[in-house]
Amino acid sequence: MRISADKLKSFFYNTLSSFPWRIIVKDWTGQSYSVGGDEPHWHARPLEMDIKTERAGADLLAMRPMKFLDRFLAGEVDMRGNLYLLSHIRQYAKMSLSIPQMVLSVLSSRAFLLQDTKRAKTNVKSHYDIPQEVLDTYLDQTYMSYSCAMFEQPEDFDVDEMLRPGRGKQDNFDSLEKAQWRKFADAMEFLDPKRGETVVDIGCGYGGQLAVALESTPASRVVGWTHSANQVRGGRRMLAEFDEGRWELNEGDYRLENRQFDHVASTGMVSHVGPRGLVPYVRNIRKLIRDGGRYVHHALMAPYTGRSLDSDIGIAFNKKYVWPGFHWFTYAQHTKALEENGFEVVRSTNLSQHYAKTTAAWYERMMQKKGVMVSHMGEATLRAWQIYLSGASGGFTNGEMHVYRLYCRAR
Repeated sequence: MRISADKLKSFFYNTLSSFPWRIIVKDWTGQSYSVGGDEPHWHARPLEMDIKTERAGADLLAMRPMKFLDRFLAGEVDMRGNLYLLSHIRQYAKMSLSIPQMVLSVLSSRAFLLQDTKRAKTNVKSHYDIPQEVLDTYLDQTYMSYSCAMFEQPEDFDVDEMLRPGRGKQDNFDSLEKAQWRKFADAMEFLDPKRGETVVDIGCGYGGQLAVALESTPASRVVGWTHSANQVRGGRRMLAEFDEGRWELNEGDYRLENRQFDHVASTGMVSHVGPRGLVPYVRNIRKLIRDGGRYVHHALMAPYTGRSLDSDIGIAFNKKYVWPGFHWFTYAQHTKALEENGFEVVRSTNLSQHYAKTTAAWYERMMQKKGVMVSHMGEATLRAWQIYLSGASGGFTNGEMHVYRLYCRAR
């Protein structure tokens, strides 16, 4: 498809006439121009977009956002500065997936209708078992937690503070490390295990929840399950300071567990269960917990739209390049699954703004040391994670994505 640079320029002006933030465009002819307004944004720079090939411009004109992002990964498009703005463009431009793109995204999701133990292991490893040196660039340096933190001031996006490494509970500023500690402490405050009681963490990551549990409830015993070999190795190092008779960290599928526990925590694990996996997951959790036990159910959740939950361009991109086994459900689907399968939801908290700040902190830290990811995984992977993390932060900010923590009691 042959297009003129002027036609693309008109497209930008017409499509983004009401966009409140500045975008600077340079096309393959060397022509530069800016669109959008100058409303303040916490990230001070504009979004700079260098469209280096005519076919990348053609993808934009044809409303093929997935193909355009493919061009970005291939280097035919460069984007710098405020990539957080990408998630806001659709709100103002009213861009949506083309019918072919929507069909492709739905078809790709059907490959993950059920997460058997083999597929679950493959999906988790592809997302978490990346080189440790890469994870070290952006996760918090105390717990290496790969889920939503809970900040004291979630609306305050101070880049210098995001980049400043903390230690955890004792920090005198709103560090990522302290926010991750606060998340784990919040779970323990609700679970409140008594002397001799047991807690299991499903999808325990590097064991941060276990560590905080051991610190805060010295008379309890904790067990963790994860598919990731990286996380088991790192977690065992973290937990080595505690009495080894009080903790257990397992690599494998939690469904192999045949013991019953007093309380259960699960932070983000449900995103790996597949489109038909929510109810079976809740039923499996219920089998693990005694009557009257408490359960923290922490999950990414989709706003209700009436269309396929996997038809969103951001989700289609992330499933293609970053998180192949991901699926999400609405708040109503979560509460229905819990209430109909042995749980009472006694309280819920929307943590979306907290996750917007968490993913922004990860993005800023990653970009500060982007050479590490490039050297270990290549430029295309760095670019995929730029879209993933900046897009997630923007999505949580503008209401296109949610994360809730549901506090439950087993009936």
